[in-house]
Amino acid sequence: MAQIQIDPAVYGRFDTSKLTVWGFDRIMDTNGPFDPQLAELVPDISPEVWSKWNRLGLLPGDYDFSVPARAQALKIAFIGGMTASALFEDEPNFEQVASCDASGNRFVFAPSDAPAFYRGSLASPLYRQYLIGIAKVQIDGGVDGLFFDEIDASYNGAHSTGNGGFDAANIADFGGYLCAKYPSQTAEQWNSLFGVTAADQLDCTLAADQRGRGFKYRDYLARHGWTANPLSSLNPLAREWGRNGTGGRPDPTQNSFVQTYPTLVYWQDIVLTLRTYARQQHGKEILITANGIYPFADYQMAGMLAGYNDGPGGTPVNWVPITSGGRFDGTVSWQAAFRSLKQRSLQVAGQAVPVSVFQDGSIGYLEPSRYWGMTEPDREDYMRMFAAEAYSNGIYPSLMLLDWTTPTAEAVGIMPFFKQLAAFYKSHETLYHGATDLSAAASVPVAHVTANLAALPDGRTVLHLVNHNYSLGFQPQNYLVVTFPVPQQPSSVTLVSPDFSHDTAAAFTYSGGQVQVTVPQLVSYVAVVVE
Repeated sequence: MAQIQIDPAVYGRFDTSKLTVWGFDRIMDTNGPFDPQLAELVPDISPEVWSKWNRLGLLPGDYDFSVPARAQALKIAFIGGMTASALFEDEPNFEQVASCDASGNRFVFAPSDAPAFYRGSLASPLYRQYLIGIAKVQIDGGVDGLFFDEIDASYNGAHSTGNGGFDAANIADFGGYLCAKYPSQTAEQWNSLFGVTAADQLDCTLAADQRGRGFKYRDYLARHGWTANPLSSLNPLAREWGRNGTGGRPDPTQNSFVQTYPTLVYWQDIVLTLRTYARQQHGKEILITANGIYPFADYQMAGMLAGYNDGPGGTPVNWVPITSGGRFDGTVSWQAAFRSLKQRSLQVAGQAVPVSVFQDGSIGYLEPSRYWGMTEPDREDYMRMFAAEAYSNGIYPSLMLLDWTTPTAEAVGIMPFFKQLAAFYKSHETLYHGATDLSAAASVPVAHVTANLAALPDGRTVLHLVNHNYSLGFQPQNYLVVTFPVPQQPSSVTLVSPDFSHDTAAAFTYSGGQVQVTVPQLVSYVAVVVE
C-alpha cells in the first residue's frame, strides 16, 4: 500500500508533565452547571466534561462558557468534545453524511433510545467539516481540549457485526486504497484473485485523485451474495476491507482499509485542522484525545470494559474483581493489563503519551453491582489498590466524580477519600512522570506483591510495591527485605506511601550493584525511592 503521509504538525505540543490527578466529570449537558465536586477535588485535568449530543452543542449559544473558565481559574484543564459518529435525523446534512450497511440502508444503532440515532460517515469530508465546526465553537469558547467519542463506530454496523461503513465516501476511498496497494494488478489478476470484473468499475488507470474511486463495491457484494455478511470469509476483499476492533483500539499494522484510513487519514485531518486553528486563531496548544487508543492524541482515554480485551495478547481484563461472596477481591492484579495498554499506546501513537483509564460503561452502567454496589470500605480499598498499581505502571486513573449513568462521588461518600488520594499523588507527582520501566527484577520475599522497578528522568530509581495479600481488607506485610539493582552507590533511600503520615528515610546496604532495603510495613502501597 502507498505510504500514508503524516504531517508533523498533527502532533501536540502541550506539556502534560503536570497532569497527575485526573477527575472524570462528564456533565454531558453543554449548558449544565459547574460541578462543585471539581472545586472540591481540584484535579489537574477533567478529561471529558462536555459532549455535543444531537443538536445540543452546534451553536455558541448552546454552551455556558463560564464553566470552563471556573475550572481554569482552579488550574484544572477542562476538556470539551462530542460524539464523533452518533448522528440524528434532525442534524444538518443527515441524508448526505449518514453511513449505511452493505445494502445501502442507513442503520439505526439504538432503536430503543428516544430518539434513535444512526452513524455518521467519517469518510465524508462534509461530515468531518461538521465535526470540526462544532469543535471550533468550543475552542473559541476557551476549552483546553477536546474528547472525541466513538470515532470508528460506523464500521461496527447496527449489531457490531461489521456490516457498516459502506457509504459512498468510504467505498470511493476503498477503491483508491486498493489501487494504491496493488498498483500493477491487471484486470485478469483482479478477477482471478478477488472476483472483480469490469462491471465493478474498479479503474486503477485513472489519475491519482480519481483512481479506483468509481468502484461499485456494494454491487460486487450483492452479485456474490455477501450483502448480509460483507465480512464473510468467502469474500476475498473482506481481508482488504478489514474488521473494526472494539472500544476504539485500532491496529494500523493489520494493513487493511478499516484499520488505516479512519485513523491515519480521516482522524489525522480532524486533528491537524483543529490544532492549526487553535495555533493560528488563538495562539495556543489544545489537548486532543479520543475514546480508546489512537494516533495523534495528546493522551489516551482507555475505557475499562472486559470486552475491550486490553490484557496481554488481547485477553480480557477483570477490572472489578469480586469474590463469590460479593466482596472486593484484592488478590487480582492489573499490572499486566496496564503494561499492555502502555505498549499498545506506544505502538499506535508512535510516541509516549499519558494513558488514563476510566470507568466506561461496564462499571457505571452495564455492571452497576460491581463497583457502585460495593460497600464503602471495599470501594475505598479497591480505589487505593487500583490507583497504586496504575500510577506504579505509568497509568493515570481517572477518579469518577460524575457520569450520566452513575451516582456522584459525593453521593456514595468516597469524595473525602478521593481528596486524600489526590493530595498524595499530587505531592509526589515527580515519581509518576517520564519513568522508564526497567527489565531488571527486584527480589521481594513474599508472594502476592506486584513490583515495578523504574528509572526517573532525574536519575532516581524507584521500586513500586503493591500489596495483593487481601481478604476483606489488606493483610499488612511486615519487615520486607527487598533487593534491586541501582547503577551507583545511593546517597539516600526514602519510603513513600499513602499509608504513611509522612515520607520516611530508610537504612540500606549496597553491594555488587544491588541495594537492600527493609520496608517496615507494606499495607497497600510503598514506593522505595533511591537517590
